[in-house]
Amino acid sequence: MKKILKYICGGFLLVIILLAIIGYIFREPLLEKAGHFMAPTGDYAADVVILEGSDYVRTGFIKTGMMLLSSGKVKRIIVVIHRIAPAHRPFGINGDYPDVVRQKLKDMGLTEQEFKVIVSPIRHPVTLKEAQFVLKDLAGDHVKRAILVAPAFHTRRSYLAYQYVGDPLQIKIDPLACFTDHHQDKWWEDEGAWRDFGTESLKLLYYLAGRHIPLKFSY
Repeated sequence: MKKILKYICGGFLLVIILLAIIGYIFREPLLEKAGHFMAPTGDYAADVVILEGSDYVRTGFIKTGMMLLSSGKVKRIIVVIHRIAPAHRPFGINGDYPDVVRQKLKDMGLTEQEFKVIVSPIRHPVTLKEAQFVLKDLAGDHVKRAILVAPAFHTRRSYLAYQYVGDPLQIKIDPLACFTDHHQDKWWEDEGAWRDFGTESLKLLYYLAGRHIPLKFSY
């Protein structure tokens, strides 16, 4: 019996070693696939592009939205901003930040028909509650398809949350990851990208384990 257990343990150890060797040899293609899973993207056309919410609007997001609008792939840019207390507003911003963003978009040549700023309340779980608030608003505008621009590896969780909320509203969501802090190509060579990937992977598992996103919407 001890000899059988010894062989079984030796077999498991051998399998682990072989998997480790295979993982090391094929680490780059495996990491590339993992990165694409967490940061999905594609070439889409839709009614609107949603620039996912934060305390402030990323310049890279605006550039992506403008590119989609100018190319005719969307008809409108939806800018989502989280509602924050006045004391937490960025220093140096005069006036109400959403109003500042609206004026800046007009200064860039956009008409009021080409963009909409939605100020979303901050409630937990933040990404899911934002999706509910934003898509309820867009359903009233008869939006049927939207491109969701989200930051890097956060895109998978954001996309699943928006997809889950959009399904009963008959709004199709297409994900578009936007890398503003690090490069998508060979992201594993950047220490900051590793932290981002790890953190967002754990948050995705939290959303799934907490049933904020049903398993049928988890892919």
